[in-house]
Amino acid sequence: MADLNLDTVTDSACDAFYITVGAGVIAFQKLQVQRVELTKTVTAQLDDAKGTANESFATAKASFEGASELVDERVKLLEERLSNLEGRLESVLNQLEGKLPEQAKDLVKQARDLVGRAA
Repeated sequence: MADLNLDTVTDSACDAFYITVGAGVIAFQKLQVQRVELTKTVTAQLDDAKGTANESFATAKASFEGASELVDERVKLLEERLSNLEGRLESVLNQLEGKLPEQAKDLVKQARDLVGRAA
């Protein structure tokens, strides 16, 4: 059997301690490298997501503005058509009123005045 003395045991314990510390330092360094790589990856993904979100927002805003312009155009067109229709209706009512007897004309005039005030 091998000779065991205190110096050999002490040297072996010291070597084991240094190996353990070295392994711990290497493990810590690997964790640091992984942390840095993970930070870079997450930052890149967040930047991509932010860019995509900004593009989507810009597209939605442009679509909304286009829809808003279309609605404005349609409202103007509707107002024009209603104005034309109102003019035609006034013309037809004036012609009809001209053909009515005098008493009926007064009633139609009163009714038109009431409608005009209500509008």
